[in-house]
Amino acid sequence: MKRIICLAAVLAVPGAAAPAAAQMFGNPVYVPVGVGTGVNIAGDYGRGLNDASGKGDYFGGRVALGLPMLYVTAGVGTYKPDGATESEMTFGGALGLNVLRLPMMPVKVSLQAGAGYTKFGGDKLIDIPVSLGIGLALPTPGLSITPWVAPRLHVRILSPESSLLDTETATRFGASGGVNAAFGLIGVHLAVDYISFSAPAGSGQTSGDVSPLVFGAGIDVGLKVPGL
Repeated sequence: MKRIICLAAVLAVPGAAAPAAAQMFGNPVYVPVGVGTGVNIAGDYGRGLNDASGKGDYFGGRVALGLPMLYVTAGVGTYKPDGATESEMTFGGALGLNVLRLPMMPVKVSLQAGAGYTKFGGDKLIDIPVSLGIGLALPTPGLSITPWVAPRLHVRILSPESSLLDTETATRFGASGGVNAAFGLIGVHLAVDYISFSAPAGSGQTSGDVSPLVFGAGIDVGLKVPGL
């Protein structure tokens, strides 16, 4: 399979991370601020919006378990870059802490650390995003709407097929944000994701040319667990 645009970029620019979003490659980093107790099952679609993102399509799913103070998520998906003939599998998970989630306060705050793994041919990518999520529960009777934003540090580790000695690690600033809406047990979610990169010297490119922008959307179902 030919190298995708985002992987070629990391190999061509020393010290740069591959342009793409999230620990689930091709999908935004979702931070479920103020998540309640129970199980949430989500289906996701992601799409790169600019050339730096690879303009690929992501399809996948996630399962989250919400506890009184913590939550854990796990997911799996497929990513197919624009023009490719094959899809690649990507796996990820996250552990979050509800820093602020009081019933009478509209502001919700969560800390989240995640990890993801994707293999392109023999090249391996490990993503480690560490996010601070801030959400605002809007007072809408009969409908739960929570816009949120989550700045983060994003660590990417690239291990090329040629040699483990060529492994590169880079840390960049990123951010995701979106809106969650729930109608009883059924919910929908929208998000965008951005990671900031510096253009290679002498390339004639700007930061906007090499910084990926990704859109995501999906539907989810929330289930209560007795005893939680």
